[in-house]
Amino acid sequence: MRSSQRRKRAGVSRRGSTAPLAGELVPLAAALSRVIAADVIAPIDTPPFDRANVDGFALRAADTLGAGPGTPKRLALNHEVIACGVAPSLEVAPGTATAIATGGVIPRGADAVVMIEHTELIEDAAAPAIDVHRAVTSGQFISYAGSDIARGETLLRRGIEIGSREIGMLAACGLTSVDVVRRPRVAVLSTGDELVQPGQPLRPGGVYDSNGAIIAAAVAEAGGEAVPFGAVADDQSALERAMRAALASCDMVVLSGGTSKGAGDLSHQVVSRLGSPGILVHGVALKPGSRCAYRPSSAAKNLYWFRWSVPTTASSRSRAGKARAR
Repeated sequence: MRSSQRRKRAGVSRRGSTAPLAGELVPLAAALSRVIAADVIAPIDTPPFDRANVDGFALRAADTLGAGPGTPKRLALNHEVIACGVAPSLEVAPGTATAIATGGVIPRGADAVVMIEHTELIEDAAAPAIDVHRAVTSGQFISYAGSDIARGETLLRRGIEIGSREIGMLAACGLTSVDVVRRPRVAVLSTGDELVQPGQPLRPGGVYDSNGAIIAAAVAEAGGEAVPFGAVADDQSALERAMRAALASCDMVVLSGGTSKGAGDLSHQVVSRLGSPGILVHGVALKPGSRCAYRPSSAAKNLYWFRWSVPTTASSRSRAGKARAR
């Protein structure tokens, strides 16, 4: 998803420009697909210590100078094995090396790691030792503290949608919660005397309210919180009451039905009486769905959308178009 599309989930204002809603703190487990409300600053270095990138031996790079297959450099082994999660206790002195696992903490005195494949264990010596068959340079096979994420760095910026990668970054810094933009509450209203709620018996002349379900699903897909207000009969007073109730509790209202020119089409009539600036768009060059209207409300937080279409008609036309394309 493009960054501009991802940022649009943060909120909307009166004239359709993006304007963030209030933030809320959510647990990391519930943060997927949410939008960052404020820049997140890294509280620690990641990694938090200098660590080995390979299994091998921590040593001083200068001790391997000139090492090769025919001219190995012998180093005494320290009596310590540094596994993951173990803090080293011995310093690596000149001429010595310490066994270390991938992810282990680099001990004091060491400035490089040689891969175990480039060494040979010497067991017949008076003390354990290794022969190094390849020279290494200072810093080789070491990830330094803060090389992935530095403490104080801006980890995530406001407006970014949180995906699995962002979840990992937050967890790597030890964060258990994050400040995200509140999901916009979108009221979904259907209108029409003929509408029957799914699951109820279909009366003569009635149709099931599919628009309400499809709009609610589209709101959820876009990152909003759909608030179903059901179907309202073709009655101006009832519709106006329902719309005002929806506006009082939600950030946006989406209506379906009542935008055409018939006597029973009341949605645009009711909305036009709700004050300035009135309906800005009433009809678009699109089929199905040409009978569409748009009105920003006088309150900056709300938008009205009105549409009329039959979802099954749109679906069948889409299938027909695909069939012709074949």
